[in-house]
Amino acid sequence: MEKAQYNKLAVIPSGTGKLSVQQPELPRSYFPGNYYLFNLSHGRKKIKVLLSDILLVRAIKNSHQDKILYLKGNVSHEVRGYRFDHLMDITGFLIQVNKSHLVSPESINAVDEDNIILNGMVENEMPLYISLSRRYRKPFFDFFNYSRLSNKTLVG
Repeated sequence: MEKAQYNKLAVIPSGTGKLSVQQPELPRSYFPGNYYLFNLSHGRKKIKVLLSDILLVRAIKNSHQDKILYLKGNVSHEVRGYRFDHLMDITGFLIQVNKSHLVSPESINAVDEDNIILNGMVENEMPLYISLSRRYRKPFFDFFNYSRLSNKTLVG
């Protein structure tokens, strides 16, 4: 039996030579309306987050499953037990740009050489720059269907 992965639908052989389409089971933490319950790092609390509010996800050093979610409205939450591939699957729009960051296309202002400049996010009164590593460069530009990629820069 061949394995196939689909984001929205699961295709299952029906035994009659035809394929039947079945909705996959959603995780228990998923709410209709694109909300998700995230485990907070401290304590046993969960927080309900509107997925479209996520602008940036940053890995916490020395922990491969602890992340900081940066949301619209200058809100951030430290969450535990999530891998980048899981976060990309549940949102459907986050893009991995290096080994420690996921960004939302909405938060990207420009790409300059090997850096991504984010909209409205500042650190020490300077625009926030995130490095775009070589490993994630092609998937990043593929996400935007940018086929005429120059070797170094894209601005706009």
